[in-house]
Amino acid sequence: MTRTPIFIGTALMLFFTTSCGTGQPPASQPQLSATDLIPRATALSELPPTWTIEPSLTPSPTSIPSPTPSPTQDPANFQISLVMDPIEVHYPDQFPVRSGWKLVSGKTAKILIPANFEELDLGGVLVEMMFGLMQAFAEGFSEFAENLGEELGATPSAGDTSIDLGDAPDFDFVIAMDETSQSALILASVEVQPGNTTEDLLNQALSGTDNEFQVSTREIYLDAPYDMERVILDVYDNELGWGKQLIYAILSDQKGWNLVFTCPTDLLDDFLPLFEGVVDSFSPLPEN
Repeated sequence: MTRTPIFIGTALMLFFTTSCGTGQPPASQPQLSATDLIPRATALSELPPTWTIEPSLTPSPTSIPSPTPSPTQDPANFQISLVMDPIEVHYPDQFPVRSGWKLVSGKTAKILIPANFEELDLGGVLVEMMFGLMQAFAEGFSEFAENLGEELGATPSAGDTSIDLGDAPDFDFVIAMDETSQSALILASVEVQPGNTTEDLLNQALSGTDNEFQVSTREIYLDAPYDMERVILDVYDNELGWGKQLIYAILSDQKGWNLVFTCPTDLLDDFLPLFEGVVDSFSPLPEN
């Protein structure tokens, strides 16, 4: 039976928190996190696992990293500053040749992905689903208010109980996968508030996890095209063992995005230049 990959939980968390914004620090609330899994119940579950199940990928019990967050932290309000300070690094100046790479253009940003990665754009589906639920709730509340008014002897005028939610917001939620290596990347836009930082985006992404993870490295770029910070995680799944996950938090003109990558632990060195090439191709789109 195919396991649902960990990165799906990450993407869903990024989607459901966009409507709430990013606080400083983020508010504690039930949410999916960067290392959560979802049940095998939908077509999403037919995607291949994040990494292969091989004995070589599972460290011995003596080499398993200690879990993060630490017991002194509230898992629902994770603070990466209590775990690790960022190291200032220079933005890479060499990238792989991107000839033959495919352009993925969403509603808020665009990226190039390697030719062996296949795109699965779920942004429109999820936005329509959430927006449809909100609209159904609004219509049900309007009908309830109208019936209550009639019972109380009030006669609401036309339009008094109507609720217009407007148009669905622009949102990007893109997954691309390489089935051969069982690696993946996602691009998700994140709603931010004035004054938010890349650290806020990381805190939001890592809050509320039920899975063990360890922050391996944390880096902030000195000369990137946008405010940008990266963490590399060791993420543990009870059945799949340990795998690598990279989260790039990007801020530009009060817009936020997360670029998330996963790959088998032993392929990180090979895939890191490709991941950096995708990040370097990132470009926000002008507002409509």
